[in-house]
Amino acid sequence: MGAKAKVVVHRIRRLREGAEGMMVQVDGSLHDWLEGRAPKFCLMGSVDDATSGVLHLHFRPTEDANGYLCMFRDIAVVYGLSMSYYHDKHTILRSPKKPTIEDELEGRTPMSHVQKVMHDLGIESIAAHSPQAKGRIERLWKTLQDRLVKEMRLAHIDTMEQANAFLPGFIKRYNARFAVEAADTDTAWVALEKGCDLDYYFSMQETRTVKADHTVSFEGKTLQICAKSRTRSLVGQMITVRVNPENKLNLYDGKNRLD
Repeated sequence: MGAKAKVVVHRIRRLREGAEGMMVQVDGSLHDWLEGRAPKFCLMGSVDDATSGVLHLHFRPTEDANGYLCMFRDIAVVYGLSMSYYHDKHTILRSPKKPTIEDELEGRTPMSHVQKVMHDLGIESIAAHSPQAKGRIERLWKTLQDRLVKEMRLAHIDTMEQANAFLPGFIKRYNARFAVEAADTDTAWVALEKGCDLDYYFSMQETRTVKADHTVSFEGKTLQICAKSRTRSLVGQMITVRVNPENKLNLYDGKNRLD
């Protein structure tokens, strides 16, 4: 059973039992985290709605798609797949495009790259209508902009790299003090399948048509598909180009990785 199917089945079982689906709130906060000792940068973070525990924090120059993919991948590896992600209406997480006539005929909904990753994993994407609706993550930012800033000052943190190295210990201390037990102790996390190809699921993706010489064009480059990695002729077929958060590019025929 694939990862998406596992999530769907798990969700149906939980709903039948009367349990609420687990929600993770995610966001990014651009702030002067080092109080002028470095340029402003963005803290990407997530919080478990049931426990108020911090699941992930990392600093990046800006709030971007790769930051969210890193976050989702890290959460999936450490905890598993959640039922839903609750977020704002940033275009990284929610496509502003309206369906075309072709979309409506095919029953498709326009999605951002990150939104499609959530969809493919069977994770519900829920957009909040106001900052107040994302209460837990907004309260987290308020706390961190006080507590984390002070701790990094005392630790003489002067760069984003040092700040990221400081975060694991901070998260552990924060959760020990502020996280609470979930009302429902039956876990809603769905573990990744053993040997799950993380680059397949947690990557930006584009489709390309294979040319007669078994090449595809992508961002001005010609990519050759090696014969030994193919299980069939791909001439005229659609494949996907997937680029992971570290900008490593991979080609896929379905779920078969091509060289």
